[in-house]
Amino acid sequence: MSGYLESITPDSLSGIIFALEGVAGSVVLLNGPTGCKFYHSATSDNQMIRQLEFDPLNYPERWYFGQPRVPCTYLDSGDYIYGSREKIAEALKYINNNVRHDLLAIVNSPGAALIGDDLIGIAHSALGGGAVVAVETPGFSSDVCAGFETGVLALLDAMNPPKLDVRPKTVNLLGMSIYQKYYLGNLAELRRLLGLCGITVNCALCAGCEVAEIQEISSAALSVVICPEYGYGTAEYLKELYGTPYYICDGPPIGFAATEAFLCDICKAIGCDPTPAIEVIERARADAYVHISRVNSLTGLPKGVRVSVEGTYSDLYAYFKFFTEYFGMLPEAASVVCPRAALFKSKLEGLMRSYGLTDVPERDIYDAQSELVFASGATISRFKNARKKFVGIENALPGLGYIDVIPKSHYGVSGALLLVEQVLNGLMF
Repeated sequence: MSGYLESITPDSLSGIIFALEGVAGSVVLLNGPTGCKFYHSATSDNQMIRQLEFDPLNYPERWYFGQPRVPCTYLDSGDYIYGSREKIAEALKYINNNVRHDLLAIVNSPGAALIGDDLIGIAHSALGGGAVVAVETPGFSSDVCAGFETGVLALLDAMNPPKLDVRPKTVNLLGMSIYQKYYLGNLAELRRLLGLCGITVNCALCAGCEVAEIQEISSAALSVVICPEYGYGTAEYLKELYGTPYYICDGPPIGFAATEAFLCDICKAIGCDPTPAIEVIERARADAYVHISRVNSLTGLPKGVRVSVEGTYSDLYAYFKFFTEYFGMLPEAASVVCPRAALFKSKLEGLMRSYGLTDVPERDIYDAQSELVFASGATISRFKNARKKFVGIENALPGLGYIDVIPKSHYGVSGALLLVEQVLNGLMF
């Protein structure tokens, strides 16, 4: 597995920012130079739209630089020598007095972390008290998953939600991030399916949740960890602090079988009936079969097609299980994002052993001969630039710029049907 992904995979700083940006009504002040701001602001705004038009005269303030999210203190060389206190205080006062917000956070860039300014002390002095989330050390060599949980835990520590009575048949969803390409559609699909079983989502933490939902996070009967790379530490924190039990999905619910198991496990844990949702899954299975059968009768596809996937260990496990056991496709290469978040590494390796394909996790996705590649837009672009013969399907950010007017999902029933559509059309055209 080569190291080419290291230059395009977001780091801990990005994970922290996207975690805090994942709270509706938040303003995340980045203490750093403007170069650290623009990608994070653009990505956050694409995932949770605040600006309805691209007008260069919008957000002219010197902290925003024409973008609606992630204002920054635009540090220069002098600030690294003499400190950034004045710029932080000035920005905080402006935001507090002029920008509507439900949550205010400050995040140091890696360079700013070396200055040693007391972010909380500066905030309290500038604002006269009040809850402010501050992350002084972004993690100089950590990945986006570790950074995300750093941001989530800093948020929970700062907000200090009270211990509340448990509400039956409610769950928290952990391990979902606005940096996941289809987070909005994935969340809507999980809410829909759980709702069919009589289960209410209490808080989808840092995936578009409201501040009021975070304050009630302890009232959930169960925490459901969708992606452990982004949520396992948070689940442990909530269990230790509030006694909230948690369930770790057997990989994200990608595919019909995985979705059914996901719903049955959660229903069993909190005493609900999964039958209404399972009936929906069965009807979707029948719809998908019709289309797969027609294509297969003409071409023999998708059975035997070589497929490569980029993602975290749990993503890889879930995608490959669906592609292999449902479509009959062959795993070709697995490029691991956030390899240090290895909770599902052994599960992925065990899955590959069961297929007799133990070298798949170590094979470089760029060198593999894949007919289908599920990856970020950056990886797909690299394949295209090398004029490789393949079909690229986006499953992660950064994207290629396709505008999803209708929210899409790779999770649940809707996600399984979309993947069937993407696979079949990818192979046919």
